[in-house]
Amino acid sequence: MFEIAVRVKELASSNLNSLVDKASSPAKMLRLLQLEIEEAIIALTGDAVRAERRARQAETSARAHDKAARDWQDKARLALSRDREDLARGALAERANTEAGAAAMRAAQAEAGAEAQALRGAIAQLETKLAETRARLRAEQTAGAATAPVTASAGTAGKVEALDDRIATLEKRIDFAQAASGTNTKAASLDEELAALDRDTRLEAELAALKKGLKKK
Repeated sequence: MFEIAVRVKELASSNLNSLVDKASSPAKMLRLLQLEIEEAIIALTGDAVRAERRARQAETSARAHDKAARDWQDKARLALSRDREDLARGALAERANTEAGAAAMRAAQAEAGAEAQALRGAIAQLETKLAETRARLRAEQTAGAATAPVTASAGTAGKVEALDDRIATLEKRIDFAQAASGTNTKAASLDEELAALDRDTRLEAELAALKKGLKKK
């Protein structure tokens, strides 16, 4: 995603006047830029469609988890009505697990939705730049601009090298972040144990509340 973001920003913010002025063959440069933008749009559209699909799947899964949680709640009540506290406790634990699953699915839905929205925004920017590039290419061709193959100008080559350097830097940052994440394993394990203690405490309270409700009936 970092590489795509850098590429999209570079393409969308490119100054056609500056690029044309520096290019030895403006028409050729514009055709290459048009091709690159078209390929980027195709790739980003596929990514957006996949992100939207993930969002829909996560929403469906969240709803299924909600239903399962309600079912486990009903099972806990039934178990207590039959004096099976052990089964009721297990049902409440399963209900808590399914509720956590529902929350995770909704978080995944939100993340995928935000990704899809960002991708659609990037596509819109590129489509605007594509229309601009096509119009400028037609103008150059009409004016009889040179179309023979030539080497890229120093200015264009410099922009490409600068972009490659930025991508390499971002990739290194990703590697550093992944390496650093390993140091958080111990803290994550501790958080899991504390969360389990908190969950057990809440289950005990809920179990007591169910018992109290049954006694009143």
